[in-house]
Amino acid sequence: MISKIMWKKILFIIISLTTVIITVGGIAAYAFVSKVQVPATESKQPSLPVPLVTINEPAEKNRINILLFGLDDGDPDNPGSPRRSDTMMVASLNPADKTVNILSIPRDSKVNIPGRPGFDKITHAFFYGGPSLAVRTVEENFHIPINYYITIDWKAFIRVVDILGGVNLNVENDMNYDDPYENLSIHLNKGYQHLNGKQSGEYVRYRHDELGDIGRVQRQENFLKALSSQMLQAGTILKLPALITTIGQYIQTDMNMYTMAKIANLLKDMKADFLYCQMVPGDFATIDELSYWLPDMAELQKIVNSKFTNQ
Repeated sequence: MISKIMWKKILFIIISLTTVIITVGGIAAYAFVSKVQVPATESKQPSLPVPLVTINEPAEKNRINILLFGLDDGDPDNPGSPRRSDTMMVASLNPADKTVNILSIPRDSKVNIPGRPGFDKITHAFFYGGPSLAVRTVEENFHIPINYYITIDWKAFIRVVDILGGVNLNVENDMNYDDPYENLSIHLNKGYQHLNGKQSGEYVRYRHDELGDIGRVQRQENFLKALSSQMLQAGTILKLPALITTIGQYIQTDMNMYTMAKIANLLKDMKADFLYCQMVPGDFATIDELSYWLPDMAELQKIVNSKFTNQ
């Protein structure tokens, strides 16, 4: 029998996954649903729904930093073409105090991309060089050591929300935006309403108001709170196998099964209220007629030193 506290912890991990805040949480949830066994051979690009088990090893002592990417839909007329990171976050797992700190990185953040001239928006790093270049960009610009990365397709978000039955949410304003180049069509009316997976995806991806990407980060947090308040219901835990299977179809990572099992063990020991979220501090800036988010490096370094390194 799973205790109410443990149930809440499992569900919160799954809920966080749906907003691409802590994708690695799905690994931990699966560790609860199935007994996991580490395979004899390790795979560089594993399929997550492979059965995993508890590893009886000393707990990790240092933080584990995982760079999470939510990918856009790419060019609908050119499948397989390079894609941008629509959402980018760093999840820092701290075994010492059993917490997870999340740093949201606005996609318009002004950075220097290694190997590219001048400065650019951080969303383009994934487009130019995939996860490896995006990892280097975060490390060199924000001085955050990254141990692993995880990418997740937006299709996973939509399907997971539908499996959970949607969410009741107050949409702050009318949202109307069409962009055939991004394969994006958003049409939501203002007011309190029930959103299915597709509509939820529209809500958390909308960025065409006066706050731009910053407003979208705030909406993602609103969505997380709304969904989490609805998840402690009888029957929700029965949906976990379907949730993990769906999530596993759309994830890529450089973690092998052994590493994922260790992280799963670490996550399942986290506190019930283990998750703390914040955004890269900064302000809007217009440079050469382009809008950027200009990080406040002094404030950011304080956050990094206290929440994302072992100092």
